[in-house]
Amino acid sequence: MKTVSVVICTYNGENYLREQLDSLIHQTLQPTEVILQDDGSSDHTIEIAHSYCDKLNLKIYKNETNLGFSKNFESAISKATGDFIALCDQDDIWEKNKLELLTNALGNASLIYSDSLLVDSNNVSLNLLFSNRLKRNFAPSTTALNFLFSNVVAGHAMLFQKELVEDIIPFPDSIYFDTWIAATAASKQGIVYLPIPLVRYRQHSSNTLSNQKKQKKSLLEKIQNMTHKRINDNHNFLIRIEAFRNISTLTQEEKNLLHQIQKYVTDFQTTWFNWQFFIFLMKNREIFFKFFKKNKVRLSFKNSLGLKLFKKAVFS
Repeated sequence: MKTVSVVICTYNGENYLREQLDSLIHQTLQPTEVILQDDGSSDHTIEIAHSYCDKLNLKIYKNETNLGFSKNFESAISKATGDFIALCDQDDIWEKNKLELLTNALGNASLIYSDSLLVDSNNVSLNLLFSNRLKRNFAPSTTALNFLFSNVVAGHAMLFQKELVEDIIPFPDSIYFDTWIAATAASKQGIVYLPIPLVRYRQHSSNTLSNQKKQKKSLLEKIQNMTHKRINDNHNFLIRIEAFRNISTLTQEEKNLLHQIQKYVTDFQTTWFNWQFFIFLMKNREIFFKFFKKNKVRLSFKNSLGLKLFKKAVFS
């Protein structure tokens, strides 16, 4: 029998932690161990966790100093001993057959993920899937380059082979850790997608996804923000490319494509429109824009705009 480690990181999670731990207790495939690592909670999170020690094979760790969300997961994952590792948020609820379905469908792939159902703070369905909320096509993957422009694999929905750990740790500081795990897994033995919502993904006031309110802005402010955003996006994209180049499992073809795209993106500041980049993106659009529902020609065109033309178009 293959063993499963569940890794859950907590921080002041007393309001919802019990429901999440209860959903682990009722899994049709019981985890071999549950590693709970707390990042310095000041509420009753640790006390609640200790009350579950006789119901789960729960191993509790408490950081002496606050590591932050990403480094806390990195540290906790390194402690897992199971053949498979599933990541867990403190405020969600798992469907009872989540681990069973994911482990059965994984096969020889490095990672598998599912969809999620959005619920409110009281666990009432919002009748919206995570894939629809993101407006992305959730799909399997066999190349890290699928994740260069967008990530669809959330940490709370993934399960991966233990052997992947040596390739993903340490996490880079420049990109989200779930993107890093997904890109590395895709490059190694690929990713499987199970199109079933297996997590009730809670939306509440402290949740990033649910706490996005648009403020009214003047036309000038919108123009300025668009310009600054494009400049920042370009800068961050170069950092993202550099992080991807450090994936140890990249094929030579993937390395070559990353080198090409890095060269084109570097020219952003000095060009009006990069036709070579446009042709390059069009040729590889099914790789780079795999998860997008938007028109891939428009995406290729938009990303080929240089700063000069972008500023001219915005201010005209």
